[in-house]
Amino acid sequence: MRQLTDRLRTAGYYKWLVLLTVGVSILTSAFDVGITNIALPELGREFDVEPDVILWVSVIYLLASLGLSLTFGSLGDAIGRKQVFLSGFLVFGLGLVIAALSTTLPMLLVARVIQGIGLALFISNSDAIVVGAFPEAERARAIGLENVFVGIGLSIGPLLGGFLLDVLGWQALFYTRIPFILLFFVMGLVILRNDRTEGRHVRFDFFGAILLFIFMTTFLLALNRGPILGWSEPLIIGFTTAAAATFAVFMYVQSRPDMIVLQIRRNGVQFLRERLPILELNLFLIRQFSASNATNTLQFITQGALIILLPFFLLDGRGLTATEAGLILVTLPVVRLFVAPSAGWVADKIPTRVIATFGLALMTVAYYALTYIGIDTHIAIFVVVLMSLGTGISIFEPGNNTALVSSVPPHRLGTASAMIATVRQVSQATGIAIAGTLFAVIQRDEEARLLGAEVDAGTAMAQSVTTGYQDVITYLTVLLVVAIFVSALRGRDPVRVSATPQP
Repeated sequence: MRQLTDRLRTAGYYKWLVLLTVGVSILTSAFDVGITNIALPELGREFDVEPDVILWVSVIYLLASLGLSLTFGSLGDAIGRKQVFLSGFLVFGLGLVIAALSTTLPMLLVARVIQGIGLALFISNSDAIVVGAFPEAERARAIGLENVFVGIGLSIGPLLGGFLLDVLGWQALFYTRIPFILLFFVMGLVILRNDRTEGRHVRFDFFGAILLFIFMTTFLLALNRGPILGWSEPLIIGFTTAAAATFAVFMYVQSRPDMIVLQIRRNGVQFLRERLPILELNLFLIRQFSASNATNTLQFITQGALIILLPFFLLDGRGLTATEAGLILVTLPVVRLFVAPSAGWVADKIPTRVIATFGLALMTVAYYALTYIGIDTHIAIFVVVLMSLGTGISIFEPGNNTALVSSVPPHRLGTASAMIATVRQVSQATGIAIAGTLFAVIQRDEEARLLGAEVDAGTAMAQSVTTGYQDVITYLTVLLVVAIFVSALRGRDPVRVSATPQP
């Protein structure tokens, strides 16, 4: 065994083995998005809860990894990236075991939290491991190839998830992945070189991370439960107050010239005061940086909302099987897989304001078209609209993200890159929570109205789901119109630094 590992780690193709090992971890994270979301309608029926409740299976997964990616990335610098990376597979696998054995919704939510922590452990160090294995001249190409794994994961997630759901049940979405997670762990254990270095240390704004997590959790709980329970309920008032208070403290802490920071050394842990915020507020004084983050926020909210709405519409509105729905949902990631590389090349040739705004405009047209997709619309039309949407996303993201990272000083490139991932997680979680709640309220009221008009239960369900889906998509279209104006007014391009599209 030792001879095998030594031979692999010294081989001329070692860098490609590293890319494969890291790539399967990226595939795992992308795969989870599709395979879980397509099961939400079935999980809602299994645990007898409304869409606004079952959506927390997705939201809590994002929240668990929110902020921890920065923590674990720094931890990898301190104790070794391989150790942190591999521990992520074990934690993620534990979450899969608990999820497969879950008999109640709270138990499943705990499992999803554990999965989110595992995700943060291996994703936070993936780029650093790849960069360390490739020579400087090939690093951009290697990072770009990671997007192939993103595309594959997003593509097979809905398809395989729908098939497993129809044939084996929702538990299979979790237990069938356990052997692969163990295989990926062994791959990393055998292939990756040890990278521990004595004397390395990490400094991290742990207080800011805790505040950010509390703010997002209470904020989303207020948005999610407020329309259901009533905004005057003491519980909702408590959530709202806690969210406002923690946000104010978070912004204050981030603006201080110094703050309490956790330092981890190989020989112990200590506290110190240092300027190392999670959020560099002064960067938002840069017009391109602010505009790029604003447009990212708006379009990621719409993406998060859509990935929640589509399974409900296809399964409960159109009456498709999970396998059929998966075949349709695979359209978006497949289009992105093929369009993204050429879109990135075009983004380097055309001003950001033009390419990003055009991508947003194409997305807006696609969302507007989705508001007219109903129960009787031919499925081919629906697929064409999804293809247009995937093309718009693929055109928008490379140009917008390139403008974002190019707008900051060179020593802040890491901060800008991390901002893209953080905004994506926060915005998608927000979109899921808001859209799920709006959809549940509209669908419930419409179904009650139809049943009162003596429409049969099956028809009432299908029509009310379609109405809820169309109304929420209309609101999302308005957000994208706002994003178009923000993008168009972003100003001239800065000197560019290459950026790859985000999943």
